[in-house]
Amino acid sequence: MNDLVLARMSFWYFKKGKREEGFAELDKILNTLAQDAEGFRGYMSLLSHEDPNVVTILTLWQDEDALKKSEQDVFARATQKVQVSLEKAPRIENYRVFSTQLFQRPQ
Repeated sequence: MNDLVLARMSFWYFKKGKREEGFAELDKILNTLAQDAEGFRGYMSLLSHEDPNVVTILTLWQDEDALKKSEQDVFARATQKVQVSLEKAPRIENYRVFSTQLFQRPQ
């Protein structure tokens, strides 16, 4: 299957009042390390409405190899960079992307 895309959903749990600071660092990492990583296909950052200290980040990867390499490099480095702001270690789940549709309506 040539068009297989995999996704990692990571849930980041920040100490009270540290989400904005920690998320800014994570976003910077995604805009540098991840985008330069082989097989990187994109990301989406989600700020929880229910818990003001949680961020969910969905990253998309070309294949299993890229996903695994990113966990050992990009994800590990991101975790290390924001460690002092975290309440607990981030939780990750990996997925095979079945379909996507992203668009913007004309304004």
